[in-house]
Amino acid sequence: ARWLMEAIAQRRQTLWRITRSILDVQNEFLDQGVSHLKPLKMQEVADRVGIHVSNVSRAIADKYIETPRGILPLKFFFTGSTPSANGAITSRVAVKERIREMIGQEDKKRPLSDDDIGEILKKEGYLVARRTVTKYRKILKVPSSRQRRAY
Repeated sequence: ARWLMEAIAQRRQTLWRITRSILDVQNEFLDQGVSHLKPLKMQEVADRVGIHVSNVSRAIADKYIETPRGILPLKFFFTGSTPSANGAITSRVAVKERIREMIGQEDKKRPLSDDDIGEILKKEGYLVARRTVTKYRKILKVPSSRQRRAY
């Protein structure tokens, strides 16, 4: 029984250290929103905490955290990255959110094509190809410009 109690305590402590490490990196997201989500890999957290990456993966599986931005799975904070023109790296989630914003603000009589969105993103410093814009738009379940047009 004592061994079981110690194992549970160790698991709780590991999850606490992992969560603390994630929040240390993602504190701007908590304050300012999705556009400030930083790219993060499980390996980075594993290195910071001093455990194997597979332990990080197992520890965060099916775990959620309540944040000022809502209740989110811990896996949400591990995002891929997209390079920008100035050499900085931006989270893919932030790029997707920017695409969603652009489409939400577009003129419905003249909606933005994927090429247009790609060009705007390039002007803003994101290095994103049209194919990537199309892929992200589909992931966001946003119809094509023809389907978004209001006559």
